[in-house]
Amino acid sequence: KTLLQDQLPAQSFGRQLLRPGSDAPAGVAARGKTICSCFGVTETAIAEQLAHCTGTDRERLATLQGALKCGTNCGSCIPELQRMVRASAPETAEVAP
Repeated sequence: KTLLQDQLPAQSFGRQLLRPGSDAPAGVAARGKTICSCFGVTETAIAEQLAHCTGTDRERLATLQGALKCGTNCGSCIPELQRMVRASAPETAEVAP
């Protein structure tokens, strides 16, 4: 399924693709759940982008929207994006008084 959705070349997998079973051939990363249907942005892509974002939650969301365009069209994915931004917020070190 991932090969088709991402339009990846399938020649190297040969007959492995015809074998029965639910496991994909080795070397194919799962796409993850689609968060933004307008632009086809997946949970995996968002998590990868968030790993490189810094700043406040609002700044990180803006960076995410600028890089992937998620949440910039219909806006229905914004609550999920905000949840993901909050969940991946970097730990802030406590400053000793």
